[in-house]
Parts: sequence; C-alpha cells; structure tokens
Amino acid sequence: MDAGPGATSAVEGELPSSSVVGTVARMSLFDDVRPCAGCRGPAGPICARCGHAFRAPAFRVDRPGTLALPVVASATYDGPVREALIAFKDHGRWSLRDVLGASLGHALSRLLAGRLEQRREPAELPPLGGLEVPDLSAFPAAPRAVRFLLVPVPSTRASVRARDGDHVTELAERAEERLPRLVLHTVPGLMVVRRRHDQVGLGRAERAANLAGSMRATDTLLRRASPPGTGVVLIDDIVTTGATLAEAHRALLAAGIHPWGAAVVAATPDLPRRGVPGSGHRVR
Repeated sequence: MDAGPGATSAVEGELPSSSVVGTVARMSLFDDVRPCAGCRGPAGPICARCGHAFRAPAFRVDRPGTLALPVVASATYDGPVREALIAFKDHGRWSLRDVLGASLGHALSRLLAGRLEQRREPAELPPLGGLEVPDLSAFPAAPRAVRFLLVPVPSTRASVRARDGDHVTELAERAEERLPRLVLHTVPGLMVVRRRHDQVGLGRAERAANLAGSMRATDTLLRRASPPGTGVVLIDDIVTTGATLAEAHRALLAAGIHPWGAAVVAATPDLPRRGVPGSGHRVR
C-alpha cells in the first residue's frame, strides 16, 4: 500500500516508536489474561509498562576481536527483555513472538538505514531519512542491494525439537512482516554441520572454540543470494560474547557472501554499545 500524504519515511512509517506498545494492545483476550512475561503482572504477554523496555534507541554492538561486521540491537538483555526472551525460547510463550518480532524489526530497519547512509545512495530503497541510526562508519561500505535475505542463526535439531520450533526463524518472519515496503525474505541460509555443546556457562574463548567450523551456508542461500542486488542480513535473538554471530559470519564469507550486518533483539549488558553518532557509551 502506498504511503498517504504527509507519511514519514518507509521504515520509520512501518515501525513507529510506539510499535511495541501498539502490538501489546492488539493481543488477543486470551493473551491479555495471562501474566506479563516481564513483570508477572496482569495484561500479558507483555504489559504496556514492560513494553517500554523494547523501545530504546537501537544501538551498535561492538565486540572487538570477535565481531567483524555491524550488529544492531534494539534492547538491552536485562529486566523485562531478558524475561520475555527466556519465556519465549525456553518456556513456550509463543504469544511473545509479535512483540519480540517488532523489536527485531526495529533493529533491522536501523541497520539497513545505517548501511544506506554509508553508501549515500538512499534512492536504492524506499526513503529512510529522518531515522536516528547507529554510526556504522567504522565498517566498509556494504555492497549494493535492493532486496534482502534474512538468514537466522541456526539452532541444532535437538534444540528445535526441545523448544517445539525454531524461535529465531519465527522472529525473522515476524520482522519481515513488519516491514512490508522493503523486499525481505527469510531463508534457511545456514546449517549446523557438527555437534556443539550447550553454550550456557562457557566463557568467551570456550564459546568460540565450541562454535568454530560448526556452520556452513546452504545451497538455498547460495542460489537465492546469487542475483545482483541481493543483500544478506544475519538474524539472531541475543548477542552475548559475539561468538555465534562471528561463526555465522565466517560461514557466509567462506561461501563468498559478504553480509550487510546482523540485527538482533538484544545485547547483554556487559557488551560495549554505541548508539546514534556521538553516543559512544557502554551498556550498564
């Protein structure tokens, strides 16, 4: 649908600052009577008060020596955001996929806007002006793209069975729906090729060793990414040490694919973060 008179930019118009709270307001009556995943109060799955935790300005996540691509998050992994992601991933609260998908879409739109700002070719996509975007100038300019493949970081088959579904793919598809004026397609672009141990409790070096060489690009991605003008964006729910995204990035590069970056719902509080140009603060 075309934007009406006086509409804001495409990405900004599709994902206004009140989108998360608006999503909460549109939840079904059944969801409303369940506890809020963030505070355990009424009006679930996320109450309006906890929904504000997902509305902070998107920020760039830095992990020197680990992350070599731009990563943008929309929230800090603590408080209601942490509780909601745990409930969604580990306790089957699938009703949270809309609010979490909106948060991921927020990060994705800011990543794309930041990369286009680098290229200074805004006419390639619907107008993105007016957004506060993270400073991505430290990274090489992205290759030209007019359409994007969203590649969820893969889970093991055992995790998918235990969680009754692939939660990262679900969030990617929700983010795709939130930005209908952009050409986005979620594809199974990476696969796990060797056994990995549970990451819980592992330090930075142990995580990197556990994940090294564990992923490769799928034939589907190689085929879908081959047409000129196709960009690839990695998708995940949480960044901790950055080891998982680093391995996904390595697998793409090994297949000759240079991604535009990665969009995630949240980053853990102890990681450096940088917001709009000139912020340069740390998450604490």
